[in-house]
Amino acid sequence: MMVKRRRSKTSRRKVSIEIKSFIGASNKLLDEARLKPNEAVTARNLIQVQDGLWKPRWGTQYYGVDAGSNIDGAHEYTKSDGSTELIVIAGGKAYKSSNGGSWTEITGGTFTAGKQCYFMQIAGYLYIANGTDNLTRYNGTTLATYTELNAPANLSGVRASGLASGSFTYYAEVTALNEVGETTGSTEASVTVNKKRDLWTSSTDGITWSWDTLSGSSRYQLYIADESGDECLLVSTTGTSYLDNGTLEINTYIEPPLQNTTGAPKFKSMTISGNRIWATNDPNSLYKVYFSGTGGFIGNFSDFYGGGWINLEKGGREMPTVVVHYQSGTGSGRATALARTPEGRGAVWQLEISSATIGDTSFSIPSAVKIVGSFGTDSILGVVATNNDILFPNKRGMYSLGPEKNYYGILRTNELTTKIRPYWQSLDGAQLENICSYFYDAKVFISVPTTSAGNNRIIIYDTERRNWTVDWSIGAKHFLEYTDASKKTHFLYVPISGSRLIEINENVQGDLGSAFSTEYKSGRLPLNKLWKDFLKVDKVYLKLGNPRGAINFEVSGTEKNDPFTSLKTATITSQSSNTGMGYDLMGNVQMGDTDGTPSTFSDSSDPHYVKVRKKLRDIQLRLTTSGFDSDYILQSIIIEGNKVGTNAPSSWKI
Repeated sequence: MMVKRRRSKTSRRKVSIEIKSFIGASNKLLDEARLKPNEAVTARNLIQVQDGLWKPRWGTQYYGVDAGSNIDGAHEYTKSDGSTELIVIAGGKAYKSSNGGSWTEITGGTFTAGKQCYFMQIAGYLYIANGTDNLTRYNGTTLATYTELNAPANLSGVRASGLASGSFTYYAEVTALNEVGETTGSTEASVTVNKKRDLWTSSTDGITWSWDTLSGSSRYQLYIADESGDECLLVSTTGTSYLDNGTLEINTYIEPPLQNTTGAPKFKSMTISGNRIWATNDPNSLYKVYFSGTGGFIGNFSDFYGGGWINLEKGGREMPTVVVHYQSGTGSGRATALARTPEGRGAVWQLEISSATIGDTSFSIPSAVKIVGSFGTDSILGVVATNNDILFPNKRGMYSLGPEKNYYGILRTNELTTKIRPYWQSLDGAQLENICSYFYDAKVFISVPTTSAGNNRIIIYDTERRNWTVDWSIGAKHFLEYTDASKKTHFLYVPISGSRLIEINENVQGDLGSAFSTEYKSGRLPLNKLWKDFLKVDKVYLKLGNPRGAINFEVSGTEKNDPFTSLKTATITSQSSNTGMGYDLMGNVQMGDTDGTPSTFSDSSDPHYVKVRKKLRDIQLRLTTSGFDSDYILQSIIIEGNKVGTNAPSSWKI
């Protein structure tokens, strides 16, 4: 005979609420009473691991020795043998080191101290720009500065013996070329002759044009015309004189340049696209995007070498900030310029180069198309390429540029910061142009300014979990990676103020040898389906992975007749035991003669609970640390209690 047991009323009323997913991460858009259990009000100095679990963030330590002055930029340089150097610009000078060793000054160029430097390596050169000083490049040994040449001087013309003074006047200008570009035209010279050029006899007639030698030039270009100011290209020569005897045709499509390109433009942003250098954000030409020649002429911005420039809506509201390599909507590689506007919206442009040949001269012809409905950026270092998209900040949020799903050939920009929009909008608007970002470990690290002092916080967009971590109590001027001789990669940043690089490392405790505090705080979570109902909470369980040091746990909630308040606090401390040969005698025999090393053992699934025993309408959970060695992984929280039938508090009645 079987006896059917009846479940007690107590067991039927038993309720267990488990929170084992924290994948929602930070949410600053909603009030804490509206958050989901997997979202956090506060995630200070935390990072998500595994399948979206919270733990204290990575620590920081100095990398390398002191550079002696505030660092204005740093970058890795890869040498021709595959070895690497770490390059910094500090105090107006360039230095190099290997494997965190001492700094060696790189001679050949200087920089204006305090100006942010930008870097790009191609064809064995590391290009360094800051928008103020002339473009500089490093070849692994010395610096070479793009020094602007003056136009050639003292151009004059002398008639050949077969000509005399007469009623025909010919005008000329001469320019100089170096390996970078071409000067503007010299002061115009003129010669009068008695015979039209088309009727000259080559053996007796002509004009010899001469000019002074110009140091630093590699060749010269002579332009002539029969009208003042209408000069067009006649010849390119390495000499400082040329006899025009009328046999060469004048190329009427090539005039003396309006801009001197022998020193390279003073831009800031650089990228490689289509085997060209593309550059923009020139303080002297706010609408221009420059491009260099290709192949052996990469790094040369003169149209003589296949380079040139294009103005994007000159005189309009959009000014290009940064140029990156991305793709068109159909997947073709494109130079892509992100522009800014005063209110912060901006726009995205994509650029192409076509070519045309006239006579024996080829021209590069740029064209630009604006992406409809796009947003741009104010920040150069804030733009970052992930696996598939380009991410960039502006005054309205962090945006991504990428292809539109289910639509072929269409690019779109989408805001990613919806959940943290109030936090983003509270940033210091005057400092937004200095935001810097870096893609590392499938995460985008973004250093942002919460005060007028500059970037003082780091937030993280996790591209795998598609969530936000807000925020870390450290700030960066810009990020970089450096791989040393042992092939170990170091994730580094340049501090806002300081003469040493700093490494972010998950195996390092504290910040530069000092403890930092952490805080996880959940939303105010309702304990029943209907928010008006109450639950008598008996215990709150907490399961931690590998806890270490002192971990503080706090439970807060709203009682029936009392306001929201802290109800219970407890401190969890890890257990340790000393092990190792040499601590103890085994009988009369000591195994080993060393002192041994104490080791701390922690459990990968370490449960704890606190007793609450309160009737609560909602509950909030908080986990904090402040010790140098504190660590944990927040795996699960269980709230256990019993349903209670109770009337609404009289204070609710209106």
